Amino acid sequence: MMLLVTSLLLTPVSQAARTDNQDQSELTRWVKTTIEQEIADYAQRQRWPDYEANIEINVPSAVTHLPACPTSFYISAADQQSLPVGYLRRQVECQTGDQPWKLNITVQVSLRLPVIVATTPIRRDTKLTATMVKTQTLTLSRAEAFATRPEQVLGQRTLRRVRSGQIISPLQLQPLWMVEEGESVMIIASKNGMAASMQGEALQNGVKGEQISVRNISSGKVIQAIVVERGKVETIF
Repeated sequence: MMLLVTSLLLTPVSQAARTDNQDQSELTRWVKTTIEQEIADYAQRQRWPDYEANIEINVPSAVTHLPACPTSFYISAADQQSLPVGYLRRQVECQTGDQPWKLNITVQVSLRLPVIVATTPIRRDTKLTATMVKTQTLTLSRAEAFATRPEQVLGQRTLRRVRSGQIISPLQLQPLWMVEEGESVMIIASKNGMAASMQGEALQNGVKGEQISVRNISSGKVIQAIVVERGKVETIF
């Protein structure tokens, strides 16, 4: 695992060398260090396993015409991309000296790490089971959501068809059903501070907070109720 170094969106970086003009190679090294820190910080939050990062920095040659920053310069994000993979934009700024300056640079990041992929074609609205997915080490070069642990996807349902070998994206999954069609549920009915419970049958799938149709077993009446937890719905008269 790469060493974690906490990074900030606006990171001060000391400049060791003192020349008349800004040194391009030195700036490139500092930018790479900042991106490495950003990736390590994100990896810890997401609990990634071991990974390898390849970082390519593109600093415009025009930087050599800028005056050397006498004290420090700052590196900040110039895009709205939270996942530090793929094409990134950063801005370097020198805020001191007689001629403060700003410079836009680009960064290309690719990651190699274990991710969750489909072992077989999976149809839309299918509940994922352990036999449908596996962990495979791949190289990622685009900012696409992925999962690194089976528990991040198991039990959830697909929103679209998934090809065999395709990376399972959490954004393409529906939250885990708290109530499933055809199963028995407890209906909680409340009115004026009083509550009663009865057995029912879910006629639709539902996530927490969603309204679904439920049949009252004793009366046979179909009512609308809100999913409140696993196997339990609530209706207000």
